Amino acid sequence: MRERKTMQRLAALPLLLFCQPALAHRKEEAIDFSLPHAHGSCLGWKPILLWLHVGSDLLIAIAYFSIPLALLIFVRRRRDLQFSWMFVLFGVFILACGTTHFLAVWTLWRPDYLASGVVKAITAGASVITAAVLWPLIPKAVALPGPAQWKEVHDELRRENAERRGAEEEVRRLNAELELEVEERSRKLLEVQEELARKEKLSILGQLSGSVGHELRNPLGVMGNAVYFLKMVLADADETVKEYLGMIEHEIGNSQRIIADLLDFARTRTPQRRAVSAAELIKNSLGTCAVPGEVTVAVDVPQALPDLSVDPQQIGQVLQNFITNAVQAMPEGGSLSIGAREARNFKFQVSTLEKARAPTAEGDWVAISVADTGEGIAPEHMGKLFQPLFSTKPKGVGLGLVVCKNIVDANGGWIEVESEQGKGTTFTVWLPVHAG
Repeated sequence: MRERKTMQRLAALPLLLFCQPALAHRKEEAIDFSLPHAHGSCLGWKPILLWLHVGSDLLIAIAYFSIPLALLIFVRRRRDLQFSWMFVLFGVFILACGTTHFLAVWTLWRPDYLASGVVKAITAGASVITAAVLWPLIPKAVALPGPAQWKEVHDELRRENAERRGAEEEVRRLNAELELEVEERSRKLLEVQEELARKEKLSILGQLSGSVGHELRNPLGVMGNAVYFLKMVLADADETVKEYLGMIEHEIGNSQRIIADLLDFARTRTPQRRAVSAAELIKNSLGTCAVPGEVTVAVDVPQALPDLSVDPQQIGQVLQNFITNAVQAMPEGGSLSIGAREARNFKFQVSTLEKARAPTAEGDWVAISVADTGEGIAPEHMGKLFQPLFSTKPKGVGLGLVVCKNIVDANGGWIEVESEQGKGTTFTVWLPVHAG
């Protein structure tokens, strides 16, 4: 029994040492050292000391309890976080530390030192495990890329992305250029094919025109002579007979003009070029064309124009064709304007109607224009005007403009056409100036 009391006094010795100030002013109280005392006894139950410890421990506990919650939220939101389990382990350790501070407040009034010791043991275990695991992780954590390295990687990715976009833009540009080149090559190939087909048709048509023209010219000549004879013999015939003879003579004339076009198309004669004035060509061409009274004619030819170096008969045929076409385009009447102008040192491009790529010619030119106020030419027909057998007239054979182009080309000139539906058409022939 005596040994047991001795052991209890030895166990209470630390309490006597730490709680001596509190016992000094309570000497009249008897202390039973065989029972555990609340930690507040060591503080003498002084309010200022009690609330200092209580406030500090509670604030530390609250902070320790909030830190694991923040770590948990951070780990859950960052799924790509390295060593996330280490954050959880830190959370357990900090939560245990907060619990020890909470129990420090509790033991100020309730001497539950066993529970406090168990929590401290758990905290000690968590701290030892955390410390043991933390040190091997330090080299791995140091090896992780820092903000500067991530910035370099980000800048490198941005540079690579910019280079990739630049390469894609270059590829798109090259593709666009390739498509344009393929389209241009295809267009040129189609033009070449069309030109070959046109030349083949022209060759066949030329052979046929020459043969048929010669075969038909003689019978038409005989028929014309017969009509002339009948008109002389039947000079006193009635009006009906004269009308029918006139109709026959008119149709023979039309047939002879068609045959003449066929022969001219089959083989254009070599021009006999000489100096001739534009005014003379226009006057002679107008004199051979029948212009109805409802069509007004206006001629504007400057007197100071230089002479032309052309075949007067061939160019006269061209102007007659232009004037005839203009009159036929105005069946209800209109205005026919014929003019000429000079162009010195003029660089002239080949007619766009054929979309030609021929070299330009530079020098002195005179342009003779024949304009009407007729119906005009549809845009879809503009590119076909100089194709053989194409005509917008109900009775045309489509050789007149082809013959005109061949004649003008042979005389070293060019033809331009401007037209607007409902307003009229203008044919312009550019002819070289006589060198003398």
